[in-house]
Amino acid sequence: MAKKNWKIIEVEDFVIFKASDDIIDEANAHYAQANAANQRFIDTHPAAEPTMPISGTFICAQPPNYRGVPMLHATADDWAEKFELFKTFGLDTVIYQAAVWNELETVYYPSKHFKDYRLFDQIGNVLEAAERTNIDVYLGGYGSVSGWCMGKDPAYVEQEKLNHFAVQDELFELYGSRFKGIYFAPETAYRGERDLYTEKTLNSIYKDFCDRLKSLHPACEIVMSPATKYFEGKLDEMIDSWNTILDGVKLDVMAPQDSIGCCGTTLDHQEVMFKVWRQICDNKNIRFWSNVEIFEAHDCSQIDTSIPADPRRVAHQISHAQKVAEKLISWEMLSYTHIERHGQRAEAMKNFLQSLNK
Repeated sequence: MAKKNWKIIEVEDFVIFKASDDIIDEANAHYAQANAANQRFIDTHPAAEPTMPISGTFICAQPPNYRGVPMLHATADDWAEKFELFKTFGLDTVIYQAAVWNELETVYYPSKHFKDYRLFDQIGNVLEAAERTNIDVYLGGYGSVSGWCMGKDPAYVEQEKLNHFAVQDELFELYGSRFKGIYFAPETAYRGERDLYTEKTLNSIYKDFCDRLKSLHPACEIVMSPATKYFEGKLDEMIDSWNTILDGVKLDVMAPQDSIGCCGTTLDHQEVMFKVWRQICDNKNIRFWSNVEIFEAHDCSQIDTSIPADPRRVAHQISHAQKVAEKLISWEMLSYTHIERHGQRAEAMKNFLQSLNK
């Protein structure tokens, strides 16, 4: 496997990923550069006036790589309260990021396969709250970092597949038809150059995962949300790379992260990146949603690495996305609209999201 750029630390009664010490300065310098580029875009362009609400969000009992607003001991009533707030934003969909986090050895439902992992039993509460509030749920399955550090180890790849299948089966055994679809949790991205071994390995994982799921549960929708990274002069290569990765994959929805918040790309490149993703989806007859990031990567030395974004920036993101995407979702509204956690920035984001739901 590739060299790790993260470590695992304890926070209260849970654990999270945190950037390794040797990459903090470089990562923070990149964040500052990208955030400055986005600010220049805001300052030199007319204010955006988006008309499309963000109608879905990822949720989790605990974000895997920052503290956020832990819901590890939440009741169904607690989740229902959050969902009622989300509905004031125009939300009708939640995506539970991952039912299991392998490297964190944490599971969020009573799993037999991962019975030795730390259990925070929350997925049942989420489903109950969603049923009360009439919200669709997609359940993320097996979460791991395999999409970022795939090595040339066939045994590792096969074990990853078996883990995906085990979680898939347990979620359907426990929760049946109470959720609309499955979210394929591990992320990846085109990283600026072709790597045919990794592309074909990911294709094998995605294809086997989707084929098996569709054969067992044909009505279940499958969603993926890869990251976006802009590389000058490499857009056609990115398309070819994803055409290889998605060859024969029975995916229903691609919801790429716009990666403005995590600084994978910037506002000045966003429109062209949406055209690239639209072409990739059209090539494979996959529905295209946009994962609009409502946070700003700030300092990866901290337990909370990000803050709520400036709504003016998010307005530009939505204005770009609504031209090509059928639905807008976001990462973790719960944290970035939590006023007790983020103060005026969260209040501004909350008011902005509500203003889109006209």
